[in-house]
Amino acid sequence: MNQKLNNLRAAMAKKGVAAYIIFNTDPHNDEYIPREYHIAAALTGFTGENATVVVTQDFAGVWTDGRFYISGEMELKGTEVTLMKTEQNALGIPYANYLAEHLHKGDRVGCDGQLVTDKLFQKIKSALAPKGITVDNSVDLTSTFWTDRPKPTFSDIYILDDKYAGRSAAEKIADLRKKNGSAYQVVTRLDEVAWLLNLRAADIDFCPLFRAFVVIGEKEAVLFVNNGRINGNIKAHLDKNGVTVRDYNDIYNYLRQLPDGAPVHIDHKSANSFIVSSVNPKCKITDAPSPVQNAKAVKNETELRNIRQALITDGVAMERFFYKLEQKLAANEPLTEMSLAKMLLEERKKGNGFISESFGCISAFNGHAAMPHYAPTDESDIPVNNNGVYLVDSGGQYYEGTTDITRTIATTKDGRFSDKFALDYTLVLQGHIELATAIFPEGTTGSQLDLLARINLWKYGKDFQHGTGHGVGYCLNCHEGPHRISSVHNTVALVPGMIVTDEPGIYIENEYGIRTENIVQVVKSEYDGYNKFDVLTLCHIDTRPIVREILTQTQIDFVNDYNERVFSTLSPYLDEEEKKYLRERTKAI
Repeated sequence: MNQKLNNLRAAMAKKGVAAYIIFNTDPHNDEYIPREYHIAAALTGFTGENATVVVTQDFAGVWTDGRFYISGEMELKGTEVTLMKTEQNALGIPYANYLAEHLHKGDRVGCDGQLVTDKLFQKIKSALAPKGITVDNSVDLTSTFWTDRPKPTFSDIYILDDKYAGRSAAEKIADLRKKNGSAYQVVTRLDEVAWLLNLRAADIDFCPLFRAFVVIGEKEAVLFVNNGRINGNIKAHLDKNGVTVRDYNDIYNYLRQLPDGAPVHIDHKSANSFIVSSVNPKCKITDAPSPVQNAKAVKNETELRNIRQALITDGVAMERFFYKLEQKLAANEPLTEMSLAKMLLEERKKGNGFISESFGCISAFNGHAAMPHYAPTDESDIPVNNNGVYLVDSGGQYYEGTTDITRTIATTKDGRFSDKFALDYTLVLQGHIELATAIFPEGTTGSQLDLLARINLWKYGKDFQHGTGHGVGYCLNCHEGPHRISSVHNTVALVPGMIVTDEPGIYIENEYGIRTENIVQVVKSEYDGYNKFDVLTLCHIDTRPIVREILTQTQIDFVNDYNERVFSTLSPYLDEEEKKYLRERTKAI
């Protein structure tokens, strides 16, 4: 019996709500959220990052996507909570559809308005209104079931020097004002706040961010941040860039007091419903994507130059890790998923400018690798031996940029596991190469390119249930928009200066998972009006499992050219034994 569910249901009855929705986010709609907002996990035990919980008096369910089906089934097995699977192209809002079907006219649904974007909140209201069901966003019942909820933690805020950022905060603010004219711009996403002001911190695990809002007007720029966090150095930086400071919670009153008739730009897809409803209703509110998101997605020349250096540093760490891994496997040394994740972190820590991991390391062996977002814990950790498939998806935060890379190896002595694995490995690699070598017209979106990564898998009746690529921040979030490569429709064109991952995969439940991931940069091609990708990540692609016979000559050339570039770039940073290892792993096929 889940006592937390019982406590919540009692509170729901007292509050007069027939259903309660928990959104797995924070007031800033960030992907990586502070521990005190892991509310869905605290109630249900489901730890996947994509989760929406719905509780009624006789039902509790978690809605999630294909990345978390396998892990979700394991975590929720034997509990009172049902795993509800959301397909990539599902119509409407599946949990709202469920409520519309199971609730009655006059019923009331409750949720915390700070933890749902205004756009989503309005969609839920619209979906339930025809059934006579209302939604109240002033209902926060977390304290009724999460009695040991962690307190917020606050880290030191620091300045990201212009030699890393490329442009000053004042220049970025001026660009925003030029774009918006006399309008106020409300900035709610933490990565946008950090990028705009050239400030970083460590409030959020893996992301160098701090809790804050920003409002930019024609003549004022205001940072809303907790009192006591702004020391003399940060204040001088803000003063120099024309930014004043107010307390974090003053944002709501500030928005209420904006001048009547003032134009206000706010992104309802990212701003929480309380923020939007706090704006003076006599203002002229425009719901539009934040221009900060687009500006930050197109890296400047300084950022791009630094990112390349970060990826050299990261590549050296990866190659040293793989050298040690293979040495330890050959010696039959005891290894586990967690010990390997720690070993890789130690290699990254040796790199210049290293700050932290950019996300929790996915160190997965055999069946665990079939869960795309598996992360080992003390309970799930298993030995890694020389008879299986090991997948590692990891990344680092550096002052020079953010990294994200995935490699898969067979841990057997010859690097092969089975004919089935070798075929799947090769099909994934083909998709990776087809996307990496694409040449495409200006204006092309990631959704138009997505099939390139899948078409070879489709020929064998195979596919993967996640996006193919995501933007990457600059010393910011590992996952960044507005662009992406996915079968889900996207209208944002890929333009030169954007960086994005290329990461097709395949997952065989209880057997293995395969994913190959590099970061690529959009650049102009040699053909007028066409763009292409430049591969930035540097770490060898293991050629031992490849079924050479099904590769085209172009694909073979890509593998050989890429691996040769990896060796020539990284070998000067390696010792002699590491260099010998890398030379062997980058031999032409």
